[in-house]
Amino acid sequence: MIAKEELIQLYLREYERAGKIRRPSSAKVKGAAEKATSLARTLRRVKDSQVTRNALENYHRQTNNLYRCAVRNHLQPVLDRVRREVLPELVRLDLALLLPEDERLIGPAFYEYLENDAAGEICRAPLYDLFRTFRTEALKNKILQLVPSRPELEFPEALEMKRHFILHIGPTNSGKTFQALERLKNAKAGVYLGPLRLLALEVYEKMKEYGIACTMLTGQECIAEENSRVTASTVEMADFYKVYDIAVIDEAQMTADPERGHCWTKAILGIQALEIHVCMSPAAERVVQHLIEICGDDWEVHRYERKSALVCEDTPFRFPEDVREGDALVVFSKKSVLDVAGRLEERGIEASVIYGSLPPEIRRRQMHLFISGQTKVVVATDAIGMGLNLPVRRIVFIQIEKFDGIERRGLKIPEIRQIAGRAGRYGIYDTGYVNAMGATALTYVRERFEAEEKLVETVSLGFPQVLLELDEPLDVILQVWHSEKAEAPFEKVSIDELLCLYGYAKRFEERILGFEDKTILYRMISCPIDVKDRKVVKQWLEYCMNYPADAYLDHPVMDGARRRIATKGTRQKSGAKGDSTDFLESRSEKNSLQNYETYYKKLDLYYQFSYRFDKAMDEEWLARERERTEAIIMRYLSKGKRGYIARCQYCGRLLPVGYMAGKCRRCFERRG
Repeated sequence: MIAKEELIQLYLREYERAGKIRRPSSAKVKGAAEKATSLARTLRRVKDSQVTRNALENYHRQTNNLYRCAVRNHLQPVLDRVRREVLPELVRLDLALLLPEDERLIGPAFYEYLENDAAGEICRAPLYDLFRTFRTEALKNKILQLVPSRPELEFPEALEMKRHFILHIGPTNSGKTFQALERLKNAKAGVYLGPLRLLALEVYEKMKEYGIACTMLTGQECIAEENSRVTASTVEMADFYKVYDIAVIDEAQMTADPERGHCWTKAILGIQALEIHVCMSPAAERVVQHLIEICGDDWEVHRYERKSALVCEDTPFRFPEDVREGDALVVFSKKSVLDVAGRLEERGIEASVIYGSLPPEIRRRQMHLFISGQTKVVVATDAIGMGLNLPVRRIVFIQIEKFDGIERRGLKIPEIRQIAGRAGRYGIYDTGYVNAMGATALTYVRERFEAEEKLVETVSLGFPQVLLELDEPLDVILQVWHSEKAEAPFEKVSIDELLCLYGYAKRFEERILGFEDKTILYRMISCPIDVKDRKVVKQWLEYCMNYPADAYLDHPVMDGARRRIATKGTRQKSGAKGDSTDFLESRSEKNSLQNYETYYKKLDLYYQFSYRFDKAMDEEWLARERERTEAIIMRYLSKGKRGYIARCQYCGRLLPVGYMAGKCRRCFERRG
């Protein structure tokens, strides 16, 4: 409880001290008494519920000017009125603006701060602002005390080991990961850490082919095997308490990624293995070596060259005339993927599709269709660039701009090189080709394809969970931690999604058991979900509110009406090109596919939340639902993609391929 009288006395002392400092004042001697009376009357009339920050700033400024004028001109009656009537009311309104949690934290330390570090500031700014500054500074000091100044000190067990790193450095399709996995086969206790569930599954299957007992562990599932020698895992699932003899960390150039990069940084600094193989592009060599160096470990370098040549073609690609078997057409949204695939289907060309929101198992099946020759072309987003091993003859950029979550921008050099590097496959296509649709796009791609790739200069640093012990709201801790700049080459990971989920949870804090426990709350908001999908967020909120109610979480529910999926051989109605009925049906098909993709994300959330909160899991039901949903999504993708061809949302006219707007030029000019 705040001692109001004590605070009034503090205000008096600060105003006395400030009044002795000679500074210009805007208040005039004439009428000062009337102004003091008027100000006191105004403050008395303001109710606690009516006070605003801007109004308080104005009252502080008026009081300060009036007090200085009275001191300088020896106006004792004015001084008496300010002390007796104005300041107590100013204190009342200052306290009214504070939040309930602020009142709990205000005490002697804050009063000391006001009189020493922020001397005189109470005469110019509301108490609300000063408390925010005090709390931020105090929190920064606590963070500095709790968090080691050097990130590697968070992993004392790894520092005590004498670890040896083997750096496999080379471009895509150079065989660097293959060489690391050859060594992993000999491990008695080994781990593979990669960026995708598909890559973990690929390693798992390879180990099984070699007759090696292996466990697969990802955010979606765990396939455990007794007496397992190797764990194939996504990097987020790394175990920093287990000791290995051999570890493989794949795609380590991802250390710079603002969302996930901290997982690679943490793996390099903290994985307990005597022999660690790190696979990466040449651009990341320097920063990865720096991480190893600060740990006091040693390394050796193995360099690799591409096993197939890579050529940028001279003649711009034309769609669809120039489509050939083995082409991978690259666009940058799910909508564009399905649009291009639908146009190919109209010309009798079957295409596999790969995009980010597609469930991992569906991606795998789509890849298998392409690898086995059942489809001749693949249409994909930049998801194709991350370690997916496909027999691609040519990469074709249909679009050269992408939305990165903040703005629509042109592709960067590393993005073009990573995607383009997927062209060519040793033993199948000895030369890979790169092209783009249109002369302007081809020039843009060629310039960056031939340019020297910039070195990776930063590595992401994750949020240290030791800070959850602090006695502050979690969002404040996150924001203050993130505001403090890390020492190069470290950059702190983005906290946007954490704060987004915190905001959702805050609205229902009274219904969330454990909201006050920051460890539980952080476990909730760090759950990896698609925050842009409101239905998934709604499911997450329900789990946050209801997880203590039972040993099991409630099963997710499918959203939207369930439509009958036409199976192979079912005759479908077809109308004239551009028929309005077909247009409406295609929209319904799109919505149904979206609903099933969302439902699959909910199934993943069910697994993740159960895993994080030690809930019993209905594994048979989960496996059955995943399999059923995967089959339905595959049927949607295989029964016909023509309904996804991009048309104007107003008139239904066919839009140009790669066109990013939702309406045609004519409708845009008419409607704006």
